[in-house]
Amino acid sequence: MEKRFRVRGEVYLLLSGFFFGLQPFLAKIIYAHGGNAYGLLFLRFLISGTVFAVISMFLGTGMRLKRQELISILILSVPETVMCILLFLSYSYISSGLASTLHFSYPAAVILLEILIFRKKISKIKLLCLLFCASGIAVFYHPDGNINIFGMVIALASGVGYAIYIIILTHGKSSRIPVVKMSAWLSLLVATEIAIVMLVLGKFRFDMDGTAWGTGIFMAAVVSTSALCAFQVGAPMCGAQSAALLSTIEPVSSILLGVIFLGESMNIRIFIGICLILFSIVIQIKEKK
Repeated sequence: MEKRFRVRGEVYLLLSGFFFGLQPFLAKIIYAHGGNAYGLLFLRFLISGTVFAVISMFLGTGMRLKRQELISILILSVPETVMCILLFLSYSYISSGLASTLHFSYPAAVILLEILIFRKKISKIKLLCLLFCASGIAVFYHPDGNINIFGMVIALASGVGYAIYIIILTHGKSSRIPVVKMSAWLSLLVATEIAIVMLVLGKFRFDMDGTAWGTGIFMAAVVSTSALCAFQVGAPMCGAQSAALLSTIEPVSSILLGVIFLGESMNIRIFIGICLILFSIVIQIKEKK
């Protein structure tokens, strides 16, 4: 029974990584039609939160929370908001390839935090998986001379922020709340926090055409909703370390979609990186407790 439970969690996490990998592909379409990162993030969480809220009401779980539950989700929303803003902000200082490479340091951050905070040991298999993941992500990066220390620091900080989010999700009390209700509140809180940042920075504007609006609504209502829901279900089932390692399928799906639909190039370097990450995921799934 425990093995089947863990396998279900792994399937949810792989599906989550696939759906998250769709987002950069759709974001490129939105950016080409007048969208920007801040507006896209706000719409993504606002629409996802609304969809989750409607589903929660339809299922009869409602939206009412106890005070402690609201505090738990509020605590969870802070690292999620920080992670999103730092990652997209880093794109202004360094290349998206370097930013993504530094951001995907979060599996190592998750393992390190669990060792430091919970004194949790890491198995040799997970250590091997981490090595393959890190190598695969590093291979994706292609230097272009655009090196900025501040940009590198905030990109790395975005990975740490996501690691903290995973730790809180898997060890905190928010995972006990029905997943749809929790996802609704989390998305709406993150949307509110991003809106506040947009207002402070003077970024609260939307100059998108019909294509951008349609793609943005589809991304938020279908893709982001599916990705977030699958991750919220799968992460507590598998634990923080497995969740972090398995979610590295995200850049693989993003690259493959770019190659198939946008005509982006697939060279030997990218192929090797994909193979290393997929090999890591296969090892992780085959690991026996």
